[in-house]
Parts: sequence; structure tokens; C-alpha cells
Amino acid sequence: MARYADLSADQILEKILFDGIVDADEVEALREKLEQDWVVDHSEVELLFRVNHSLGGKAEDCPEWTAFFVDNVSRLLILDLDTPGEIDEAEGDWLAGLLDRYGAANVTEEALLSALQKSATRIAGKVASRFST
Repeated sequence: MARYADLSADQILEKILFDGIVDADEVEALREKLEQDWVVDHSEVELLFRVNHSLGGKAEDCPEWTAFFVDNVSRLLILDLDTPGEIDEAEGDWLAGLLDRYGAANVTEEALLSALQKSATRIAGKVASRFST
């Protein structure tokens, strides 16, 4: 883990993007970096989507990545202060845009959509059509 001590979360994600692979040590380093401020913002989530897109089917090789991705994207969407527990119109449109731009159709993306459907009391915006009723 010491090899990531001097890197920011964005730098670790850029390394994963460059390598095209992710491992449990990288995910743990990311978790530690993001837990320092407990804030996951839109730019970080977009970078998570870019990384997931680049991993494609290789995401299946690292279940820690899937759990990390789902947890952090869900935290931004579901635990926000404006509409806690739901995905409002703006969030749904934003998420649909990310899925259109960086969709990977891999286990990680499927796990995210499943988790959001289970935890959100309401899903609005363009992303709503991606969920079964």
C-alpha cells in the first residue's frame, strides 16, 4: 500500500486507466484516499465511470472494484442532501449521460443499477427507463 501513499485518488485512477487493470491493493488505496474527506463529487464519479469503461470485462477479475464503484456512485446519488434516498431528475439525466458515454455493460455496471434500484425510493430523469418497473 505504501506505493500509493504519495498519490492522490485521481492519480491512482489515472494509473488504473493507463494500465487497463485494477487490483485489490489499488482499490484499498482508493478507499483510503476517498475516506480522508468522505466526499465523492461528480468529477470523481465521472473518472470512476471512465475507469470502469476501460476495464470492460476485466472488472470481473476484481470484485473489490465492483464493490468500491457501486458504493461510491451510490453514495453520491442516494446520500446527497438535496434529495436523500432518491435519484432526482437532474441526477437521473446526469447518470444516463455517464452510462451513454462510458457504459461498459459489465458486472460492475449491472451491480450499480441493481443497487440503485434496491436503495432508491424514486428514480427520475433519463436513467429511469433503464430500470424495470
